[in-house]
Amino acid sequence: MNILMILDHTYPPDIRVEKEAGALISCGHKVFLITRMGKEQRREEFVHGVHVFRVNTLRQLPLIGFFADFFYYYLAYFVILKICGKYNIDALHVHDLPFALAACVSGRKVKKPVVFDMHEDYTAYFLSTIRGVVKLFAPVLLKFLEIQERVCVNMSTRILVVVEEEIERLVSIGTDLEKIEVIPNTADTDVLDKIMIKDNIAGYSDRFVICYVGGLSKHRGLDTMVRAIPSIINRVPNAHLLLVGNGGIKELVRLCKKLELQEYITFTGWVSFEKAIHFMKTSDLCVIPYHKTRQTEKSFPHKLTQYMYLQKPIVASDVSSLKRIVKETRCGVVFEAGNPKKLAERIIEVSQKREELAKMGKNGRKAVLEKYNWAFTSKKLCKVYEELF
Repeated sequence: MNILMILDHTYPPDIRVEKEAGALISCGHKVFLITRMGKEQRREEFVHGVHVFRVNTLRQLPLIGFFADFFYYYLAYFVILKICGKYNIDALHVHDLPFALAACVSGRKVKKPVVFDMHEDYTAYFLSTIRGVVKLFAPVLLKFLEIQERVCVNMSTRILVVVEEEIERLVSIGTDLEKIEVIPNTADTDVLDKIMIKDNIAGYSDRFVICYVGGLSKHRGLDTMVRAIPSIINRVPNAHLLLVGNGGIKELVRLCKKLELQEYITFTGWVSFEKAIHFMKTSDLCVIPYHKTRQTEKSFPHKLTQYMYLQKPIVASDVSSLKRIVKETRCGVVFEAGNPKKLAERIIEVSQKREELAKMGKNGRKAVLEKYNWAFTSKKLCKVYEELF
């Protein structure tokens, strides 16, 4: 089967797209991908077996670029049709809402099935990202996106979501339950095993290392983590926080300086995937301190099962999906989202129970080996395509 994926940003990197494409290729399918043109990227090339087509956009222009994107999302219809005809595409796989309508209309035109892969609640994500003048148009844009989502979930053949918590919302807007399949962002243990053979990063052997890996934007709750550090170091003097990632660093650095915590917090900035895994391995426990939002309540970050497979005990906020998985697998503890005092109490409590930390780590790895791994998840994805015809 020839499968055409459509993605609303540059590729690589995108860990979910890469894993899904790899799984489908291993099942004997050919995968094509329409994506945005990135800096110094080729217009057309093969990347890890995926035939990639890149398109220039006006996104880089302030304000004008933002609204030009809306036209781009629908003009993509013609690009999709061109590739469908040239490469005899059998199915379309659209990642997230921006290109979903163009993909669904194209699918109807060429009479091919469309798989709508919802990485997240996109309207909630969009609301958390709009800034500046664009906020003036927010109510209209959000309503437009909500209408578009309703249309697309009904037009698509199958719908993929990352967590069970998203199913209820989709059913409430008229989605057929039978169309929905949960494809979580589980760990690729084969990839992690190749990285794990390397040594820990030097310089932290005498510290109790608390690690977060990923984006540092506001809804991730890293401000809560930073505000918890003063209470933590009062009881755990050798505690050190590693914040591995980018986006929102300036605000966190200012907060760090205001609280005079420079000695206890390290900002690494963006690092490679391999280096990020090394930081995880170096840590004593890992955190996911997300704030409670419509988006985070239904999140399944890749870092979750990566932490678990590396046998790192997890302290996570009590957003619905994280709370469910942490309690189900007994891989860590949860705290009240947005509450630095409660977060500090939980970390102090578990830091004094080394045997309990080790047990949580083992529980997490066991859960990944038995259920939350990409080898298992990828079979579900391939089955979706088997059932399309």
